[in-house]
Amino acid sequence: MLWGNSKRSAVGRRLFIFLQKGAVSESMWKTLIRPAMIFIPLGLGVFFPGAGAYGFLIRYLLMIMLFMVFLKLDLRQLAFKRSHFLLFGANLLVGVGAYLAVRAAAGDGPLAQAAFFTGITPTATAAAVVMGFLGGNVGYVITAFVLTNVGMALLLPWLLGWVCGNTSFGFILNVGENLFFLLVIPAAVAFAVRKFHPAAEKWPSRFATASFGLWSACLFIIAASASANFRANPGISPWIIGETALIALVLCVLNFTAGYFLGEKGLHHEASQSLGQKNTTLTIYLALVYAGPLAAFGVISYVLWHNSYNAVQLFLTDRAAARRRAAESREAAGE
Repeated sequence: MLWGNSKRSAVGRRLFIFLQKGAVSESMWKTLIRPAMIFIPLGLGVFFPGAGAYGFLIRYLLMIMLFMVFLKLDLRQLAFKRSHFLLFGANLLVGVGAYLAVRAAAGDGPLAQAAFFTGITPTATAAAVVMGFLGGNVGYVITAFVLTNVGMALLLPWLLGWVCGNTSFGFILNVGENLFFLLVIPAAVAFAVRKFHPAAEKWPSRFATASFGLWSACLFIIAASASANFRANPGISPWIIGETALIALVLCVLNFTAGYFLGEKGLHHEASQSLGQKNTTLTIYLALVYAGPLAAFGVISYVLWHNSYNAVQLFLTDRAAARRRAAESREAAGE
């Protein structure tokens, strides 16, 4: 027992020294563990299907999260380039193309809808944060965020009518109303708060843990809804979860790769991040409301994949920076 304790202590000391040397920065460490943290609320939701009854809370939780997102959005960095419009076109093409491809292969059901909601998701504002850590052009990614989110918000009412099989004016109006509450109101309130209280710009970083808690609560409720759906419909194949995850993985690879080639010279990585990292909070809610929890699981799977890729990118960037610092220290010591 004493040997076991001393062994664990030695491992702990080595890990502490490893972190102190700068091999893993705090920002990178958070990014590395975030993909794994997704499984906790999802796993809990499976065992508490009754929590699905609180699905009405998701709308308000997302509004708070998006309010925090818009607080840190700096519109002065907007500078449109040709590739931004190519990225928007690719975003639209991937969403529609994925839906048509899966519908042709598996029929017009939750799997095809999952492919649509995953592919149509616009750029995440967090993509700009990741690009800042990677040393890229943050303004480029912020411009992509504004263009793709505004553009998709204008198109989604009609696209959802087509995908969900309801093209009535009432349905389209309902989708538009939801988008207004999810995007316009949080943005308007955030810009007003920043105007009269500039220090609010620091709230997102100060309350980052709380925002992640809200996100985890959303995932918990969605998983609970899916679990309740499976229990109420035992004929649904459990393999559909794995199939949606596989579709999300294929789309994630496609987006990051296509984005790289769409960017101008010197902006390949920025374009890749803009098309690859998605504003999943928006489409998870829309999928849950208009298509059901199984369709929403496609977007949730995408969260895992794009965060995993971000973790790899940040790990490699931090490791290269640590090696440069070590080389500079050796050179200074040699002098």
